[in-house]
Amino acid sequence: MRRPLIAISMRSHPRRAHFYLERSYAEAVRAAGGVPILVPPLPDRASLFDLVARCDGVLLSGGHNDVDPRRYGRPPHARLRSVLPECDETDWQLLEAAEVYRRPVLAICYGMQVLNVFRGGTLYQDIASERDGAVRHEPGAPGEHPTHRIRIAEGTLLAHLAGGTAADVNSFHHQAVRDVGRDLQPIAWSEDGIVEAVLDTRPERFILGVQWHPELTFASDAFSRAIFECFRHAAARRAP
Repeated sequence: MRRPLIAISMRSHPRRAHFYLERSYAEAVRAAGGVPILVPPLPDRASLFDLVARCDGVLLSGGHNDVDPRRYGRPPHARLRSVLPECDETDWQLLEAAEVYRRPVLAICYGMQVLNVFRGGTLYQDIASERDGAVRHEPGAPGEHPTHRIRIAEGTLLAHLAGGTAADVNSFHHQAVRDVGRDLQPIAWSEDGIVEAVLDTRPERFILGVQWHPELTFASDAFSRAIFECFRHAAARRAP
């Protein structure tokens, strides 16, 4: 059996003509047993559908930009940051293709936010100013050190991967899920009630979104490794 091919969405720089992706995404996919395929934010529908048809899974990465609130019918908040339509649209088309070809999806941070909006949900555009009593979700650059604890719904896939109903995670985001999108079930929350993970409600589909960055702690944290290995296993079931 060949190693599963995993399409990973890249990001674009708001002020430079650069595409980028933190190398930890590709390293985590490779270490889990997949082959990373980097996808630049060039929203060419035919090309992206052709790519997803050939790949075995889709990973939506994090980024320094915000999801365009017009996609969920809200006016821009005063603290909205850079909006990069090509990143939103590339992830959107990757999700459309993943639905058509029934590919497993792992969506991380910004990627989870796009997934939620794609399913008709909405976002807090700035947690600190829109949610009273919020913990600090953006303490600085994301890294290996945990930022806060999450509560995980008992009996869920994520609880199985974590080996319990609580975990310490890193954090680097100022937006978050507000209204949960269709066919998505919230399965983890931070101490202030912010949704930290969602899972597709259809048992035959692997579509998992996490608000933290397990790719950064893959080497040091068993929970992070379990997330990527479970995703790779779902993709491997498709690989011939």
